[in-house]
Amino acid sequence: MGSIDSTFWNKKNLIYFFITCVFFTLSLIGILHHELWLDESHHWLLARDSTSIIDLIDNTKYEGHPILWNMLLFFISKFSLNPFWMQLLHIIISSILVLVFLTKSPFTLLFKVLFIFGYFIFFEYTLLSRNYNLGILFLFLALSIYRYRKEKILLFSILLAIASNTHAIFVIITTCIMFIVCLEYIKKTKPYISTKMIFGVSIFAIGILLAIIQIIPPSDTSFFERAEDFSLFQKVTRSFITFFKGIFTIPDFRTIHFWNSHFIVNISKPLSSVLGILSIFFPLFIFYKNKMTLLYVYLGILGTSLFFFITQLSAPRYFGLNFLFIITGLWMENDYPLKKNIFNSRFSLLTHKKIKNILIYSILIIQMFSGIVSYSFDLLLPFSSSKQTVEFLQESRLTDKIVITQWCEGTPLSSYLETPLFFTNTNSFQSYCTWNRGNSTISNSKTELVNSLENIINNEGQSAIFISIAAIPIEEYKAISNNLKYKFLKSFTKNIVSKESYYIYEISKI
Repeated sequence: MGSIDSTFWNKKNLIYFFITCVFFTLSLIGILHHELWLDESHHWLLARDSTSIIDLIDNTKYEGHPILWNMLLFFISKFSLNPFWMQLLHIIISSILVLVFLTKSPFTLLFKVLFIFGYFIFFEYTLLSRNYNLGILFLFLALSIYRYRKEKILLFSILLAIASNTHAIFVIITTCIMFIVCLEYIKKTKPYISTKMIFGVSIFAIGILLAIIQIIPPSDTSFFERAEDFSLFQKVTRSFITFFKGIFTIPDFRTIHFWNSHFIVNISKPLSSVLGILSIFFPLFIFYKNKMTLLYVYLGILGTSLFFFITQLSAPRYFGLNFLFIITGLWMENDYPLKKNIFNSRFSLLTHKKIKNILIYSILIIQMFSGIVSYSFDLLLPFSSSKQTVEFLQESRLTDKIVITQWCEGTPLSSYLETPLFFTNTNSFQSYCTWNRGNSTISNSKTELVNSLENIINNEGQSAIFISIAAIPIEEYKAISNNLKYKFLKSFTKNIVSKESYYIYEISKI
């Protein structure tokens, strides 16, 4: 009997390993066809252009994120300036995450496959090299021992502490998990609390404190400026609809610029607002089994809504945190017994299970559809025109000239050129962005820009390459100053990220 069980286990592991290999292979194909956009390049360049760990810490002070991902990139960048190695590291992390989820989560094989090939894990958090999957990896490692959280509270706390130091939003989800663990522990063991538990919670608290210290930017940050553009009503509605957007992730594939869009929102904002309100009741029909997981999910919704209310961040990669609360809540729920409560007493258990399965699998199917279509778009179309632009400069033998941009539109270009560019906004050679007031937007007027271009040409050489995200009004520039000659060379505009089309000009003295 034991040998039969062992054979079954080995077969199951082989299936999981095969699925992971398929995921890695598709991810590798994906990154070979994926062009870096601003955020990916920005973090790569923070690491690449920092001369030491102390320098990296200083350069990342405006980021609003813990430094762990940048630390990994720092060491990678000292071996090669090619950002491909960042992408490779990232899909390795993603593949390990997938293997952990396949082997350790309590779900069916169908659930697991739908999840890992869904929008967030397959596309948003894998093809785009950011710090999200690093956080999810340690979150899933912690949940893999959730059943033994009392006995292994030290390891559990360390894993959650590491997860919280990967991205600002993971502070919310890890804090909610630890709150539930502490609450159930106190209910079961009061008034006695073990030394091991106190030590474990202390480790987690230190991890959260370290994350918060890294997250809080200097006083001249431009991070909160976006929130100033919205009324109180807009802030409230925008923050509460994020749960709906995170669960029912459906980009608007009618346009090439589908990324960061939502199909239903684009069709009807009033309809999406109503659905956003209704979706708040969604967890009541899923987490009927136990009040602990229901409390966990609603604490998460409240925490994320507050986060989005304060920051007014508005992109699917952030909203995915809400989807994670559903997945992690279902994982945690597996360890809790069914308890009679107000949410499950009105319907039979069988009815609840049917409703739950319909809702969960509908979400997973929608997410998988969005993930596969987004992946396909990224294969067929440039995500950003950054790589095409640099390849044109290299083929035209123009890389020996100074390359000029106004601001952070030059950041993706710098990744592929492997050198800083001249930013007219800061009047200096730069690669990554600095998110402080005064430098966080393109502030050059036409006159200022023309004067800046003229000064660069006079000081640095006879000609230079100017790259803009929009076609420049050459005649208007000539009217400001007739000392420069502008020659249009090439434009690349058929890309997914709407603000990363590029127009290339050669500028020289007359």
